[in-house]
Amino acid sequence: MKYSSRVLHLNLHLTAEPFDSPSRKMLKKVRKKDFSAQDFVDQLLREGAQVTCDETNESFVRSDRLPPFYDERLFRKGQEFFHKHAFSMYSACFYGLVTILSIPTILRILIFTKQSSSAITAYKRYVATIFHMTIWYDEDFKPGSKLWKSISQVRHVHNSASKRGSKAGVHRIFQKDMALTQFGFMGFQLSRSHLVGIHDASEEEWKSFLHVWRVVGYLLGINDRFNLCSGSVQETKEICELLISQAFKPEILKGDKDFLSMARHVCSGLWPVSPILNFKTSLCFLHALVQETNGFKKIPEPTFFKLSWGLKLSYYFQMYVFLYWMKNHYYRLYRNFIQKFTLWFFKVLPLLAFYKFGIAHSYVDIKV
Repeated sequence: MKYSSRVLHLNLHLTAEPFDSPSRKMLKKVRKKDFSAQDFVDQLLREGAQVTCDETNESFVRSDRLPPFYDERLFRKGQEFFHKHAFSMYSACFYGLVTILSIPTILRILIFTKQSSSAITAYKRYVATIFHMTIWYDEDFKPGSKLWKSISQVRHVHNSASKRGSKAGVHRIFQKDMALTQFGFMGFQLSRSHLVGIHDASEEEWKSFLHVWRVVGYLLGINDRFNLCSGSVQETKEICELLISQAFKPEILKGDKDFLSMARHVCSGLWPVSPILNFKTSLCFLHALVQETNGFKKIPEPTFFKLSWGLKLSYYFQMYVFLYWMKNHYYRLYRNFIQKFTLWFFKVLPLLAFYKFGIAHSYVDIKV
């Protein structure tokens, strides 16, 4: 069953209405009764590929208005949930990042901007992304805050790239591209939680985590009818599963040379942040994620390379950590501490970046 015109009409005007408006309540009832994850994905991949993302919801930047659906309690709980599973969250974001590089429209924009076309440019771009993300999970969400300024800065970068891409004859950044990018920050955490080391999370915790990304997605310009996190936890999980099987998996298994080249640059660029990163083992683990296999019976090695015994051992160790060791409360606390300390120390003294890129290129300042 396709979305009715009435549902689409309500969605289009959702962000302009109070949280308890009659049309919002009606939309919730209609979605609960008639929701279809496949219809949502079809609409996103079809209509979302025709609606641009830049210069939408600009009232956020120009005024002190919060999103109409913003819930401070849920947002703070979502931040707490992230910190409870910080190591797994950052790990899942890395694989989410590599995943979205497989989407041709996203890849073309990145190639055009030349911000991920080498190890050093990928280092600067994605370290900046990590720093922005830590602000989103650490700071208060209110006008004038560091979080507010951070999102405004990211929006400006996206809008600028979109406009330059359009002028150069590439294309603008579309709602589909932004929604798929949103997946990169929350999709594997929800749909492959056991494979990235998030165990025994409650429905309320997932609800709060998705609320954070509904808010962030909205502020970055994603219309609510394309926002992956605008429904219930179960609805969002169904959407993520379909996106993996229909949008990401075919492109990843295809192994496009530009995608592989960009993924290699990302792994090389982020090596100073996480020295255990290896392109081959990372790609094998990504194949395990999109094919939903724990990888112990047979490593899902891409056909274009084979792992050495040393890399196989590294792969198995990573898989074992996520599937089993992260279930232990004290080990999870230990890995979270190491993850946070590593990022703090990296901001102060990025020694491995000094070695790889030189002191002049090692410090990344997002000026927030």
